[in-house]
Amino acid sequence: MKLRRVINGQKVVTDWGVWKTGDKKMPKSAYPLSKNAFTLPSAYTWRVVLFECLGQSFRLLIAFRTDLSRYQSHLGIDVGGDTVTLARYEFHSGEPGWHIHCRCDDTGCVPGTMACNDKRFPHPASFHSEMEFGTMDQTAAFERAVRIFRLRKAIPPAFDLEMQDGRS
Repeated sequence: MKLRRVINGQKVVTDWGVWKTGDKKMPKSAYPLSKNAFTLPSAYTWRVVLFECLGQSFRLLIAFRTDLSRYQSHLGIDVGGDTVTLARYEFHSGEPGWHIHCRCDDTGCVPGTMACNDKRFPHPASFHSEMEFGTMDQTAAFERAVRIFRLRKAIPPAFDLEMQDGRS
């Protein structure tokens, strides 16, 4: 499956998730990886969005930690009880600016691993349009993930618009 088709495809969100933080680590069931011991420490604020696209089930793990200026959102496809990570959008001190690591497709992907380092955009030596972490909270973290991975949450209008001739 091509990553571009998933990002540009029509998505049906089945669970928008809820933000969690506190004294417990993220459970492995939130983003199941059989071959990787990846979990988030309790200092992170995180949520998992579940959606369907192109006949497949996906999950998007969104996490941030303001004291370290760290952000990450992992896009994975569900394969049985496991996950294949297709892309990771992030900001951290180890690499310059906001960037994405991704696989162009799932050829050769190993379910249960976090690795998705085939490509990095932009390249570390290239121009980065955003070099600063900026202000981060739950709303900003969620909006970044929705924009990058093109999730569209339908929000009904707070009022009905009425045309001048009385029709709505």
